[in-house]
Amino acid sequence: MRFIKLMVAMFAVAVTAAFLFNIQAFTDKSFNKEVGFCANCHEMKPNYYTWLVTSHNQFGCLRCHQDITIGTFAYKHWRNVIPAPVEKKGIIPDDVCRSCHTNTRNVSPPGDIIFPHELHVVKQIDCVDCHSNVTHLHVSEYIKTNYIEKQKEFTPAVFTDTQAKQLIRKDNQILMPVCMRCHNGDMATDACNACHKNIKAEDKIVVKE
Repeated sequence: MRFIKLMVAMFAVAVTAAFLFNIQAFTDKSFNKEVGFCANCHEMKPNYYTWLVTSHNQFGCLRCHQDITIGTFAYKHWRNVIPAPVEKKGIIPDDVCRSCHTNTRNVSPPGDIIFPHELHVVKQIDCVDCHSNVTHLHVSEYIKTNYIEKQKEFTPAVFTDTQAKQLIRKDNQILMPVCMRCHNGDMATDACNACHKNIKAEDKIVVKE
């Protein structure tokens, strides 16, 4: 009997989610269907606004998050079991990224950086190993560091686009600590001149987070 009630509840939530999903499509033409739906949930405000201020805001949520079922997410919302901050489990598969980005795309690194993008693909470096901040700007880490670890109350519903804009660091450039995870002398060379045109081999760079 309990199982039947649970199934009925899940069905009701799924129907409601589908209804809201389609209502949003008719009432707000500026967003893809799933974006409007996700933006309605207060838990998703940090993820929504960090998406909104990046170049990926022209694509809907399900374009990248292909493993997400809206009905399941709506059910978790109804049960109030969605954790804060909302974090994706696992990674975005490379095939999802490559549906828009080619392996041989032209890259224009800043300054004197040398970056053979295709070589990193050949070495089977996952896209998100370097580009994990490209859309949501590490907002979950921001919430953990500035609120949860400091035992400060965090209310996702009041997160704003102003806070999202403040998280953009150097136009989403990949910072050196990310590179040094592999370029540590063991996994990949740590020679400065392997990545910097204007730095001699004997020169050393102090890396700061």
